[in-house]
Order: sequence, then C-alpha cells, then structure tokens
Amino acid sequence: MATAVQTVDRARIAVLVLPGLGTVENLREVHGVGATVARVATHSTEADVSVEHFGAARELGMETVGFLMLSHRIGPDALAKQARIMADAGCQCVYVVDSAGALLPNGVRDRVQALVAELGTEAQVGFHGHQNLSLGVANSIVAYEAGARQIDGTLCALGAGAGNSPTEILAAVFESLGVPTGVDIDGVLAAAEEIVKPMIIRLPVADRASIVQGRFGVYNSFLMHAERAADRYGVPAHRILRRVGEAGYIGGQEDMIIDVAIDLAKHKTAAPQDDPVPA
Repeated sequence: MATAVQTVDRARIAVLVLPGLGTVENLREVHGVGATVARVATHSTEADVSVEHFGAARELGMETVGFLMLSHRIGPDALAKQARIMADAGCQCVYVVDSAGALLPNGVRDRVQALVAELGTEAQVGFHGHQNLSLGVANSIVAYEAGARQIDGTLCALGAGAGNSPTEILAAVFESLGVPTGVDIDGVLAAAEEIVKPMIIRLPVADRASIVQGRFGVYNSFLMHAERAADRYGVPAHRILRRVGEAGYIGGQEDMIIDVAIDLAKHKTAAPQDDPVPA
C-alpha cells in the first residue's frame, strides 16, 4: 500500500475491507501510509455490518465507498434500502455490485435508478460489473446513463470469474460516447498490454464454468475453489457451480463447495437437472 501511494501522481489509492475480516485498526494502518479511499463490502442484504467501518473511515478523513455485493439477489427497492443504511453511516458512494456477472441491462438500470432516487444528492451511485455473460461494458454504459458516476474496471479484465469490465475498453467506449473520464487511453492501453498482460498466468475468460456462474448467479470468487474441488473429486466444475447457485450460497461460504462436490461425486451418473442440492 505504501509503495502504491508513493508511486502515483494523480490517482487515489483505495483499500477494500470486508467487515469481519478487515478491522477498523486495519483502516487506521492503511490510512497511516497514505490510502485515502475506504471501500467497505457487504452482501447485498447485510449493509448494517458496515456501519462501524464507515464511521471510522470518515473520522480518519477518508473517502468512503460501499459495495452491495451480489446485487442481483434482491430487487431494486430492497437494494435501495440497503444503500440508505450505508449512506446514513457515512458512505459517500454506494455501488451496485454485479459480483456474479448475472445482471442484464434492465436489471442494472432498475437498480441504479432506485439507488439514485433513494440517495439523491447525499451520495453518489457506482457500478461494478463482471464479464460472465459478456455484459460488463454494456452494463457499465447503462449504469452511467441511469445515473451512476463511479464505474469500476480492471486492466485486462483481471478479476474473478470471467473477469471485470476491462478498464482499457471502458475508457475507449466512454470516450466514444463523449463522457469525460480523465483516463489517458493510450497510457492505459500500454499498461494493459505491456505491463499487466505479461504478468498474468491465467487471463480471465468466459468459459463454460464462468458462464454458468453468470447464468445461476454464483459469486465469482467461487470459480477457482470449484475447479480445485472438481480435480479432487472428479466432477465437472460447472456442475458444482450450478448447484452452488441453485443453493443460494454467498461470499464467505466457499467451504460449502466441498460438500457439493462430494455429493455430486456420489451421483456421477445423474443428469445435471437431477443433481441433488445439499440442504
């Protein structure tokens, strides 16, 4: 974190905190070395666990951002109520986070509009997309048109599942739309191609397993856990992920993947639609 702060000229360095893993003391530590943005992430129905972290971050003078993960799991109105909890706690921008790459454009539009209507001028709205259904960039455009003013991306789409919306593509697309981003497009293209790409062992891709994640709304960080379980128990990762989605597991329940894999291994001859879903 300290190295990142010392390296940048214009960018602000952020930290992402998950309450229960990241603590208020952790926030103080990163603030002490120069981080100025605190992103606090919760499941879309659990915004109340972020209150203490937002309060501490604001006391430190940090910019605050809230992540409502797996936003596809609840409707626009319910999501807006969760955003209200974060805003009242001191959050300055609340994100619709499509952690599974499951949202279609209409779903993004409805959720962003609901948050904009709820928060008004009290807080901005952001959008975080994934490429599982190849809609990360398209959904980002829709989010902007619906009122989102912070849009996430990663170089080379580096991220879980099929990857995030690629920053280099977002920058080029928004330029074409006449939306100012402040991003040096030639510079970000060079960074992606010449610096990040050579370092990546595995480029994100919308393959069978990651498409299944988008189709069944599976938290994207489950992908590699499912692949390891698939190798260990001899069942396809895409079948594991489908069962995980149908069971409704959320981030933090990665250990349940093993139970799913073991259960599938007992029924290898069953058709996918007959796979039992663990209680």
